[in-house]
Amino acid sequence: MKQHYFFAGAILLLTWLTVGCSLAENKQEIPSPVSYYPLRQSEDASVPSLQGQNVTIATGDISGVYYLLGQALADIYERYDGAVTGTRITKASIENTRLVAQKKAELGFATVDALLTVNQPNNAEERYERSRLRAITEIYSNYIHIAVTKKSGIRSLQDLKGKRIGMGPIGSGTELTAERILQAAKLTRYNVKKYYFSFSQSSQALRDGVIDAAFFSSGMPNPDIASLAKDIPLTLVQIPEQVMTELQRQYPYYSKKVIPKETYGGLDHDVETVVVKNVLLTHSDLPKETAYELTRSFYEHLPEMYDIHPAAREIKAEEADKHIYLPLHPGAAQYFEEMKKKRKDSN
Repeated sequence: MKQHYFFAGAILLLTWLTVGCSLAENKQEIPSPVSYYPLRQSEDASVPSLQGQNVTIATGDISGVYYLLGQALADIYERYDGAVTGTRITKASIENTRLVAQKKAELGFATVDALLTVNQPNNAEERYERSRLRAITEIYSNYIHIAVTKKSGIRSLQDLKGKRIGMGPIGSGTELTAERILQAAKLTRYNVKKYYFSFSQSSQALRDGVIDAAFFSSGMPNPDIASLAKDIPLTLVQIPEQVMTELQRQYPYYSKKVIPKETYGGLDHDVETVVVKNVLLTHSDLPKETAYELTRSFYEHLPEMYDIHPAAREIKAEEADKHIYLPLHPGAAQYFEEMKKKRKDSN
């Protein structure tokens, strides 16, 4: 009988090890909620390392740029630095900021407008959490896309009166910016029907005629719009000058840029729109050595992300602290100081 239990136990242990190894080899997304595992310090403080350390990255919608670049970054930290990495699908900026502030993720992507909004919490506990947010680096710009089908007849913001609009998920940067644009255009007084869809849901809803327009805040090009434009005649609504002026009066971190007509199939002209910068976030309790290594590896392997999405080409170390509206983490600041010194010495 003891022999029987011995063999049964051995088989169970072997099965457990096999399944565990299989899951480790096929890096899977961490399910919600993600537990926080404190990062371990390197045994040799003179040689900072991510070996065996847990790095969770809060991303966004599975079809968005946050997710694509987050997956690529997790792969970089795992392959080159030995970190144990995972990504988390979220509602993007606002949720990511909360996850990082609560130390449920080591890194997260967020737009500056969402970051500043959640930095005005309603209670002392939330204020304390937000005060721990730090920046690793500024990254690329999010372009506001207001997508409509050509057959809808919508050609301007004012044409959205009484229409069905995809606003992005509740708690996302897309929803926040969409609401502000509608307010600046004085459209909130009209019977606008709002749908809080993900990017992929908004794309499908436009295709099926469930909604008339949809907001997308993302790096350019947006994958869902690019795919949709191949299937149906599509156009983008411009942000008029007076709306842009009102937005910048209230929120000076918004700026105006152009989406070139070549970006998506079917566009007849360049489209003027609102842009806002993104930040790669962390928290103040992350060890300085770890933040340094995360920053160093990010920039050393940045070219690998160029093929993942063109928005990565906007990222420049020289502009890392220009529009972040947060203190740099000391580890990240150390890396950028070293890079500045190297550039100065090489000139």
